[in-house]
Amino acid sequence: MKKSLLKIASVLTIMVATAFSGTAQTFEGVIEFKKQTATDTTNYVYYVKGNQVKIDEIGSKSHKVEGTSLINLDTKTMQYFNHERKLYMDNPTPSAPTINGTCVVKKGQNVKNLQGYKCVEYTVTNQQEGVIITYWLADGKFSFFEKMLRQLNRKEKSSVYFLQIQDIKNMFPMLSVQTDLTGKEITKLEVTKITKKELDPAMFEIPKGYNKFEK
Repeated sequence: MKKSLLKIASVLTIMVATAFSGTAQTFEGVIEFKKQTATDTTNYVYYVKGNQVKIDEIGSKSHKVEGTSLINLDTKTMQYFNHERKLYMDNPTPSAPTINGTCVVKKGQNVKNLQGYKCVEYTVTNQQEGVIITYWLADGKFSFFEKMLRQLNRKEKSSVYFLQIQDIKNMFPMLSVQTDLTGKEITKLEVTKITKKELDPAMFEIPKGYNKFEK
């Protein structure tokens, strides 16, 4: 009887540990998305492994990787690669962008299934800036994304307004649409493919043969 109880306890311990490990695990893999404006479409690819992110920007005309950013969320460091000239440079974290007026955040009742994820609708409206952004957010342990945006401090509204939403530490926008107050579309960001897989750590290193650019 005692042995049976010990065996059951051991099995339960393993089950709990496995469940905790699965819960704690963050997204690792590749996220492909495109940014559309009235005049241009640019494709991007995120490679995510732990607290490291590599971003490739694909040229709309060349269809080739024209630039790469390498971000380490632990050390708060960033590098940018110029592949044509085989150069890299350190990028300091810029100052945080300012917001005019007040961003009003509203969680909607609508739900969409995008790229296999259940996505909840959020809208952020700023009357003074004349901007409305609708996000469709997936909760898939995407803890890298909020930290990355706070490190990059991008000036574009889709990034700035996203950080006004509460409890987003595991959220990722599978789709966001920016309009003016009349509903005219300005910018659309859309995930086109998302792949969970283990990535080679070498992907997050400075390529061999690249020299550091000194200003």
